[in-house]
Amino acid sequence: VVIADTQDNPGAGGNSNTTGMLRALMANHVQDAAIGVLFDPDAAEAAHKTGVGKTITLGLGGEPALGDQPFEGSFIIEHLSEGNLTVKGPMMRGAKISLGPTACLRIGGVRVVVGSSKVQMLDRELYRVAGVEPEQMKILVNKSSVHFRADFTPIAHSILVAGAPGPMVADPINLPWKRLAPGLRIRPNGPVFSG
Repeated sequence: VVIADTQDNPGAGGNSNTTGMLRALMANHVQDAAIGVLFDPDAAEAAHKTGVGKTITLGLGGEPALGDQPFEGSFIIEHLSEGNLTVKGPMMRGAKISLGPTACLRIGGVRVVVGSSKVQMLDRELYRVAGVEPEQMKILVNKSSVHFRADFTPIAHSILVAGAPGPMVADPINLPWKRLAPGLRIRPNGPVFSG
């Protein structure tokens, strides 16, 4: 299953650092899951200083403007890299991407790809650069809205779009409309604005 964490998509202006989906995975004791790319250069740096195989306790991510607190926990550092990769999927094939210092931090059954640059999860190589084989995961949570579909659809049993808290509101109904013309539909076949 591939889940789009669409409201924290850095391609739409999100910071790629909200923790709502990570909290949901942990609350449900999910196994064989991965989430990425979570932007937290401080956590990536701390992981690089600590080393592979060690456990690190830290607050990961968090978007203060939304009241989203860092996810506090003890993570096993499974993989470290400099975050340099070449896109192999159909979206941007051949493009070079650098996440900067990158880490795979595991807590329970969840692997978190932590990068030092904001990059939406548009290609499976963004997992592999952190040592995660996406085909081996039962659940992938991608901080992306649409760009991921070209490379992830072939491996997805299903694709879900999550409404986890994030700065990029995906559903127009959730925007604080004030000056629309009365009778205008807020979205196709959706409710009518009443003013």
